[in-house]
This record gives sequence, structure tokens and C-alpha cells, in this order.
Amino acid sequence: MVVSFLKELKTVWKRQQRNWKTVVTRQVFNRFFNELTLQYSNIYITLLGASPIQLGAVNSALGIAQSIISIPLGVIRDRYNLRKIYLLGVGLLTLVPLLYIIAPSWELIALAILLSGLGMMVGSCVIICDLSLPPHDRATGKAICEGAGALPTILAPTIAAALLTLFGGIGIESIRKLYWLQFAARLILFIYVYHNLTDIARPPREPLKLNIVSEFREIFERGIAVKRWLLFQSINMFTAVMLSTFRYPYIYDVKKATQFTIGGIASAMLITEALFSTIVGRFADKVGRKKAFYLLMPVFSAANILLIWANSPAWLVFSGILMGFRMIATFSYGSMTPELVPPDCMGRWRGLIGLCTGLASIPAPIIGGLIWERLGPEWVLITITAIDILVRTPLLASVPETLNQNTFAEATE
Repeated sequence: MVVSFLKELKTVWKRQQRNWKTVVTRQVFNRFFNELTLQYSNIYITLLGASPIQLGAVNSALGIAQSIISIPLGVIRDRYNLRKIYLLGVGLLTLVPLLYIIAPSWELIALAILLSGLGMMVGSCVIICDLSLPPHDRATGKAICEGAGALPTILAPTIAAALLTLFGGIGIESIRKLYWLQFAARLILFIYVYHNLTDIARPPREPLKLNIVSEFREIFERGIAVKRWLLFQSINMFTAVMLSTFRYPYIYDVKKATQFTIGGIASAMLITEALFSTIVGRFADKVGRKKAFYLLMPVFSAANILLIWANSPAWLVFSGILMGFRMIATFSYGSMTPELVPPDCMGRWRGLIGLCTGLASIPAPIIGGLIWERLGPEWVLITITAIDILVRTPLLASVPETLNQNTFAEATE
């Protein structure tokens, strides 16, 4: 059964377009080097002198950047060369580690995060996946990207912990050296993508006179459950940003974890993604995107509660195993996103989602910082869990399942 499943995944990979394979390859290696610094980025900001509320304010720069660029970027993507747009974003991301390296205090990190937000939006490979993957492979393709990306990355947190130990332990100068490695890797990956990515094919769209209101009204007129999906994605981003901002500071400051425990938690999350991504992705493509979310939601919600309760490194690492299912659930229901609108609206649709999620992510880390200081650190995790169960789950239930029911998807084949 396992051999047959692996052969099926190999077949799925082989029948995809070169551009999709190129961005996935870049994503795999980029993710490895991102993991070297990911769990230490917010710790780094606090070491530079930021309080919990200031940490939240700095992370809000990501949402500000996304909100500013999303709408114009959506229109631009539907009208201009996607390859050039993607390369511009990857180029911006290449510069981000340099700002972390030269930052004398936490304030400059806001600029780095702002630039990172712009780069992530402009250099997002999501729309390339939307237009390159056929509907019957969409969740599986995203799962392969996540699963394959997680496999080599499993070692990254442990390597980061070993390097930090070699550099003298968790500290400002030690973490800066990790950012130097990340910068070198991003530079090499930019060169790789520049030489391998070709123009992205998509359905022709008759050029019209630019009218922002008409451009985006078309999405609401032709799309399915657009308003509910925007709300669902916004709430998802709100909780995700709050969690990503305070997860590792909580583990480091409250649970007093060492760099090896932090690395173990990050590796545990990645192991979960590597082992279960393609399984859940195939399940979502055969049984349903929403059912995959319902199956996983209790698991990653339990991870937050376990993180609060954990009284030893072993339990902290186990919470990481459960936490890995949150990302898997994200790309499972995320497969519905391109199936709710026609393919010629994809750029504007992603832009509209970026605006809404960007706006939602601006207050999220600030509210998280206020909760941390006024109620206590554990209440950040409790709040996220309550929103997942009481808001996100019933809201998703109100959106129609798109598997085998969406005529828009057929136009992308």
C-alpha cells in the first residue's frame, strides 16, 4: 500500500508543469534556511529590547505591507507578466536578512518585516500553483510541496541549535550569524529561479480600461461564497499571526526551554508535516477539503492546551507534533481558494484575500501582546483555541464544498 501510494505521488509530480516544479524546488530549499532563523526571530526582537506589546507592534508591519500592496498587486497580476512579478518579490526577500543583521535595535526590524511582507506578497508562488495545478491534483500538489519541503527542513532546527551553541548560545550576535547563512542561500535561490522559470500560461483576458471598482465587483458577481471565504481567511490569519508571534517567546520565556528543546519542537512540527501532508492532501482531493479540516482541527487545538500544560521538554516536543497538523489543515482547506472564482479573476482574488488577511494581521500581534501583559501569556494560546473552535469551524461549515462541484476549476485544465 505504501509503495503504491508513493508511486501515485511520483506520477502526480511527473505530470505537472516545469514552472510548478521550479517554484516548489525553490520553496523546499528556501524553507530549510528559513527554519534556521524562524523560531528565533521573535526571540531576537525581544533580545533587542522589545516588550510584548512592542513585539506585537513590530510584527504588525507584515499586515501593513500586505494591506498596502494587495489590491494593486491583484490587478497587476491579472494584466502583466507573472514571471517578472514573482522574480521581483523573490529579489526583495533576498534583502530581508541583511536588515536583521544590521539592526542596532528592535525598531529597525519593523522595516525588515515590512519589506518581508511586500516580498512575500509580490513573490508568492501561490498564484503559480493556482494556474499550474489541475483541480484533481491541487490539494495533493500543495501537500507534496509542504511534505517535500518539510523532509530536509526537519534537520534545520537541530542544525540551528548546534550552530547557536557553537556561536555561544542564544544571543544577538549568535542569531545574526544565522541570518548571514540565510542571506547567502536566498541569493543562490534567486539565481536558480531566474534561470529556470519561464512565462506562466493562463487563460487570455481581454484588456479593459482600468476601473478598480468594476475589477473587484466582478469577483463578487462571478465567485462563490466570496464574502464568507474572505471572513474565514481573515480570522485564520488573525489567529495564525498571533500564534506565530508569541509561540516561541512563550516557550523560551515562560517554559524556559533551551535552544535544543526549541529546535526539537520545530523539528517535531516538520516531521508531522512530512509524514502526513501528502496523506491528508490526497484525502482532501478524494473525500473533501472541509472534511480534512474537521478531522484535524481538534488535534491542533489540543496542541495549544498541551503547550500550556507541558511541564517537561518531552511534553513540549509532543505539543510540537500535534501543532504540525495546523499547517496541514491550512493547505487542505486552502485548496478551495482558487476553486471559488474563475481563473481569469485569480490575481484580483488573491489580492482581495491579501488585503483582508493583511488588515486582520495588523491588530493580531498587538492584541496578543495586550493579552500577554494584562491577562497572562497562557491566555494568548487559550484565545486562539477558542476562536478556532467557536468561530472558524462553524464559518467554514457555511461555505460550500468545492471538490467535484466547481465548474471554474475545469477552465484551468
